[in-house]
Amino acid sequence: MLIYDITSSDKLPCEMPPCVVALGNFDGVHTGHTELLKQAVAVAVKRGLMPAVFTFAKHPETVLANRNAPSILTLDDKLEIFKELGIERVYLADFEKIRDYSPDRFVSDILRKTINASVAVCGFDFKFGQYGKGTPEMLTRLMDGEAVVIPPVMKRGQPVSSTLIRLAVESGDTEYAAQMLGRPFYIDFPVIHGKELGRSIGVPTINQNFPAGHVIPAHGVYACTVTIGQKKYAGVANVGSHPTVDTDAQINCETHIVGFTGWLYGQKIKVSFYKKIRDEKKFSSIDELVAQIERDIAQTKEYFDTGKIQ
Repeated sequence: MLIYDITSSDKLPCEMPPCVVALGNFDGVHTGHTELLKQAVAVAVKRGLMPAVFTFAKHPETVLANRNAPSILTLDDKLEIFKELGIERVYLADFEKIRDYSPDRFVSDILRKTINASVAVCGFDFKFGQYGKGTPEMLTRLMDGEAVVIPPVMKRGQPVSSTLIRLAVESGDTEYAAQMLGRPFYIDFPVIHGKELGRSIGVPTINQNFPAGHVIPAHGVYACTVTIGQKKYAGVANVGSHPTVDTDAQINCETHIVGFTGWLYGQKIKVSFYKKIRDEKKFSSIDELVAQIERDIAQTKEYFDTGKIQ
């Protein structure tokens, strides 16, 4: 898969091949996005064109005043999913450089001239151009009818959206988030050195910090899986500040990996959140904490014994 930053310079390295371009922010690449991307690839294959994506390196809401849209996925993870779905080219744009383009100019200068789009594919609620004036109907007209509009994917009676996924993750409802994402919500961050308190009490853990601007699950303990190489392990992840042992700790994710021994410092490790087991709690003693962790591990093993590991 080739990746182009189309607004970092005035000239791209080569003329772009005709493509079917999927349009959107794709924050989370949820089930609605997946359907859109699959349709783009299907149309491209049928018409002998290049399947491509146009998106922004940074979510537009992160650069608009008084708005905030925590990331569900890192850009690297998003690109990896694009590749897995069959996308062959990704065109990354700087929102600030084209935010004032009219819908007409966006289609003529970006879609037509720059990336050579023959067909555009978008979601039912897609907006583009200055102040978001462009609509799917307008895109269809500006593309001379060569546009495909994807209807909403529904879960629990509502259209799947990145906003609903963020709310589900932030409230601890990772099972609902997984339904909307089409996979468990996960993090894939480097393992850092902690205080090794878990190891000292017989429950070794890995520590991972959340980067600025990334969505953080509700504080609490989760049944999770941990991917190390090609193998998945059950795990118990605590998101929070560990009040029993450290009153000044920053919020992070601390995970005990069931059945694993080894050093993972500095490695990016994927932790997938399946179900919140309980809220974070301050215990009166280390012994009480250890006893609760043992119960958490047992509950996690029972959860995954039902075949839920994906």
